[in-house]
Amino acid sequence: MKHSNWRSFFMVPLIALFALCMIGGCDSGEKVVDEVTGNRAVKQYHQSKKDIEKIADKQAEKYGKIPGDDELSR
Repeated sequence: MKHSNWRSFFMVPLIALFALCMIGGCDSGEKVVDEVTGNRAVKQYHQSKKDIEKIADKQAEKYGKIPGDDELSR
């Protein structure tokens, strides 16, 4: 009975280390690490911010091309 406690004491960190090495060694492991650390959310936020800026620029460009706009503002 005493031997099983010592075995589990050494095996649990060994298995955890093995799992971390496997996750870090593949492409999907990078995705998992990004998800856990929150980097993926930050990347999505910055991408969305850029997309919104592009849309706002396009809308401003379209709004500037509307004919007869000067007459309405008087």
